Amino acid sequence: MKISLFLDTARVCFLVLFTSSAHALTISPADCGDGTGGTLACETGTETAESVIRAYIESTYGVTELYKMNVGSPEEGSFAGSYSTSFGNTPTDPANAWIQFDGAPSISCPTCYLLVKDGNHNPAWYLFNIDSWNGMDDINLEGFWPAQGAISHVSIYGGEVPVPAAMWLFGSGLLGLLGISRRKKDN
Repeated sequence: MKISLFLDTARVCFLVLFTSSAHALTISPADCGDGTGGTLACETGTETAESVIRAYIESTYGVTELYKMNVGSPEEGSFAGSYSTSFGNTPTDPANAWIQFDGAPSISCPTCYLLVKDGNHNPAWYLFNIDSWNGMDDINLEGFWPAQGAISHVSIYGGEVPVPAAMWLFGSGLLGLLGISRRKKDN
């Protein structure tokens, strides 16, 4: 009886931890909390060299680039197979983009940032703190450099906990609880 209750509890915990209803996180330049009333922690920059921007983000925030999509190129990064990005408006002048979760594994965000880059305008890029993103909801980008520039690429940076390690810890915890349950039953 106790083992059955324990297994039912474990199933519920697993479903709560590893399933999610799909929602979209919508982000625009107006959301940038730079003193203009924006709702997301954000910073902007004028540097245009991609390698300099990447080095700045990685050294300042202690994160690495996990996913990247350049306009007209395939996805890059360790989560390239998990996400796809489509760009809106026109293929050569996109002001909008949609990052969609395609399947496991997903990025977990104890610390996550979204970079939206143009490079030819001021600001040349936006960096949004998306720590509240669950890694499975779509990200909808709207109104970036309309009619005066274009999104050149989007990147997701994070301090990723590897999925196998997270699963190992979760499984170890379940086995520990099972052992405690059995020990109590034997006593």
